[in-house]
Amino acid sequence: MKPKITVIGSANIDFVMQVGHLPAKGETVVDGRFFQAFGGKGANQAVAAARAGGAVCFVAALGGDLLARTYLDNLRKDGIDTEQVTLEPGIAGGSALVMFDQQGDNYLTVAPGSNYRVTPERVHAAEDLIASSDWIILQQEIPLESNRAVLELAAKHGRPVMLNYAPAHDLRLKPDASVHGLIVNEHEAASLSGRSLAAENQVEAARMATALREKGGHRFVVLTLGKAGSVFADAFDTRAVPAFPVNAVDTTAAGDTFCGSLAVSLGEGRPLPEAVRFASAASALSVTKVGAQSSIPTRSDIDAFLLLH
Repeated sequence: MKPKITVIGSANIDFVMQVGHLPAKGETVVDGRFFQAFGGKGANQAVAAARAGGAVCFVAALGGDLLARTYLDNLRKDGIDTEQVTLEPGIAGGSALVMFDQQGDNYLTVAPGSNYRVTPERVHAAEDLIASSDWIILQQEIPLESNRAVLELAAKHGRPVMLNYAPAHDLRLKPDASVHGLIVNEHEAASLSGRSLAAENQVEAARMATALREKGGHRFVVLTLGKAGSVFADAFDTRAVPAFPVNAVDTTAAGDTFCGSLAVSLGEGRPLPEAVRFASAASALSVTKVGAQSSIPTRSDIDAFLLLH
């Protein structure tokens, strides 16, 4: 049976510009290429989990315009259960401005809009869904109190939670043992630890992952490092996992793809090292295409990629 993954989080419309290089302060870069795409960390992770083979339920709030209905239809095309996705009249949906260069590096800004309608009351309305989940995925693009409500209900029902501590704009949520798996990149890890970290320094990254796990009482911590791969720490091991060599063109959904596919792999019963490798393959495939959800690979794509690597 497919593992049941519940994602509670954001959905955005991405307004994307591909440019030759990212501008410096005050600089205008011309000859960009513009397009719109479906995004948002929560929705991206839901799509990633669905395409990786999970039975996914999504709890979210979209705006009340026609584009929101198109978004809802798009989620359903991936087989995502959207019974807990609401359309909020009179409010704009979440929006993101994304700019990326020829190396795949990017700038992102987000206007939350309807995402802040995912209130604690909405979370409590989804209690039965939370109670029956194999994994619950959270991020930080919905209100802080809503995430806290999810953690309380998950603990009440003994359900495991994966928290992607991103974006690390509000440090009031202190990850503790109610978070089974903590997923951070080098910037988020630095925010939580108070120490800077260079993405290429895997030795220090391993120490930081171990320290974060011990401090929070998590079952595991995964620290993603972009082109340098990732490191994970659990009660048995701390290990570096190299990145798969690919030609990166857009890294926008790489972290979200990692989280969604990791939850599915763990839900299928894979041990953490194998699950991290599976998620790394999915993430590597995502950076070879432009866009957020449009870049997320299917299970057959991931399995075929792993057979060659």
